[in-house]
Amino acid sequence: MTIIDIRNMSFKYKDEYVLEDLNLQEDQPMIIGLWGRNGSGKTTLMKLMSGQEKQNSGQVSILDFNPYNNVSASKQITYLRENHFFGKTWNVNDAMKFASMFNDNWDQQEADYLIDLFELPRKKKIKTFSKGMQSMVQSVIGLASHAPVTMLDEPTNGLDAYMRKVFTKALRESFEADPRYILIASHHIKEIEKICEKLVVISEHHVKLNEPIEYFQSRGAILVGKLEDIQQVVSNNEVIEQSTIMNQHKIMADIPFNEELIKQCKALNIKVDKASIQDYLVNITMSKEANNG
Repeated sequence: MTIIDIRNMSFKYKDEYVLEDLNLQEDQPMIIGLWGRNGSGKTTLMKLMSGQEKQNSGQVSILDFNPYNNVSASKQITYLRENHFFGKTWNVNDAMKFASMFNDNWDQQEADYLIDLFELPRKKKIKTFSKGMQSMVQSVIGLASHAPVTMLDEPTNGLDAYMRKVFTKALRESFEADPRYILIASHHIKEIEKICEKLVVISEHHVKLNEPIEYFQSRGAILVGKLEDIQQVVSNNEVIEQSTIMNQHKIMADIPFNEELIKQCKALNIKVDKASIQDYLVNITMSKEANNG
């Protein structure tokens, strides 16, 4: 069975495209990161995949279902959006009871374990929770649902460093016990790169990159030196950011960071470092005019 099969899919709000001619296919259970700048369409994509929105054209097939307004599909797909809705009077137990009714694979034992792990007060109203505590309630539902397709939108929002570590460990353990397709949309690349096998990058209304996380961990270099020396190593179309201080040029290039590059730069007296994944992603999704401005 193909898990995700999206082909030539477009969605527009009024007369403006949010996603256009987007393609995404996945056939293996895995944890995947979803990254894009604000307004890139990450949330819209997850709404389409969960059946909350209907595409204007193209195909959206999830677990061989057309998810839009499909009750059978909704019991196999869990989408926890940022600022997920909870009833005004609900406590944690209420939220779990409601979630269990809509997920065929619900694991109450795991829900109980996670509630204790995340130190959530069961009888306190969720509306009084901090942002981080609300995020943890959403994560409990997402993981305990054991939906074959689970989507979490910014699950670490509001969490301190310790609780982000607790969450990522719980996510990995849940996945290893029951491998499934888990899509995590997050701006915290440094956090999710430790647990994601692949990263999908949304830019200019479509999937710009869909690669193993190792691709991003080995891509992007920062070179500092004389421009004429750097130009022996990097071509103009590989430059994604540049600046000048005195006679020193600093360039970020969309090239592999490897031993060969380090050797080349050393011979030319160029300082070279690996660009962070976050900076690399920001720059490959910006126009050259913006980067050079």
